[in-house]
Amino acid sequence: MKSDETQYKTKQKYPLVVWLILLLLNIIFIAGLSYGIIKVYKAPLTQTGFFQTTSTKALVLFLLSFILFFYISTIIGSTLGKIKGKRFIYKENKAIKKTNPYIYYRELPNNYGIGVTSLLFDSKIENEKDIIAVVLDLCAKKYLSLNKEMDKYFIKILKPADEHLLDNEKYILNLVQTNNLKNINYKEWFKYCLEDGKKLNLYYHQDEEKKKSNFDNMAELKKMRKAHLITSIAIATLFGFGSGFLNALLAFILAYVLLFIPFYVLYIIKSVIKIGKNVKNSSYYEALNNHLLRTNKGVEELQKLISFKNFLSDFGNFVDKNPEEVILWDRYLSFAQVFGLTDEIMKSGYNQIVKNASFQIDNFNNINLNNIEIA
Repeated sequence: MKSDETQYKTKQKYPLVVWLILLLLNIIFIAGLSYGIIKVYKAPLTQTGFFQTTSTKALVLFLLSFILFFYISTIIGSTLGKIKGKRFIYKENKAIKKTNPYIYYRELPNNYGIGVTSLLFDSKIENEKDIIAVVLDLCAKKYLSLNKEMDKYFIKILKPADEHLLDNEKYILNLVQTNNLKNINYKEWFKYCLEDGKKLNLYYHQDEEKKKSNFDNMAELKKMRKAHLITSIAIATLFGFGSGFLNALLAFILAYVLLFIPFYVLYIIKSVIKIGKNVKNSSYYEALNNHLLRTNKGVEELQKLISFKNFLSDFGNFVDKNPEEVILWDRYLSFAQVFGLTDEIMKSGYNQIVKNASFQIDNFNNINLNNIEIA
């Protein structure tokens, strides 16, 4: 699998040219419908033409107007839903940063591992980049070692997986042990990371909220069915009372059949009227599909991560001052890889971070899955 990143509920992305073509088609369709409505409205009644009667003309005008209303409501609802979703994410991230009690966080924020950290940070895993970060982290935890020989890096297994690792870390370590790291299924690893984070109560599925919305729609349909049934029973009781069970049953069946169409036509009309709202809700949840909702614990851990990133961004300002205050320096590089700050770390001049018992790195840009081998 060669994709650059794996996101929570990834939806297919289309090139800009495709979106422009779709936009042009939408404009043409709406303009065509509008033009058709105007033409029908202004068309004179004739004895031999299509519009022979007012009712025929009114029916065509209604159908065209209905299609235009449906189409525009769908577009507006979809747009408002996406805006609402992005606004929710923006406000959430802004609030997390605004209430962050830390400026710098110099210790390791947690021991959740790279996969869970990456998902907590931005709801996605940047596949190969984060795989390298996991390898470095497992080296720092003394499960692996990474050494450069000639122009390749060799992974040596120091000890097998144990209860101190999360399932997603065990998955990576198992791939290393079976020499299948280069054939990793990123979606499978992503699921392990997702489940680990949920077990740690850091985030949860947006689907739970979406199911609630779908349940509300089903509840309305059930309500309509219940009203249909009760009305039919009431009519059967009224007309069949005192005339025997058989007549009452026939009255119920007749009422149920005759009321079926008007009741469900009413439901369809109500659904069409609410089409904009329904599409808006659907589009809103779709906009959040690539965004995991964080729990209170997750927010607190994310604030530490943001402050830890700030610390790593200014790493060079700290390493020469009181390095004895900070533990586990060799794990910093794996987090820097997640945050995209490896260049800043490499420029800090602190050689212990890249040359120690866990790994020996001369040029971080040379580390990739193609030139990593199992020793």
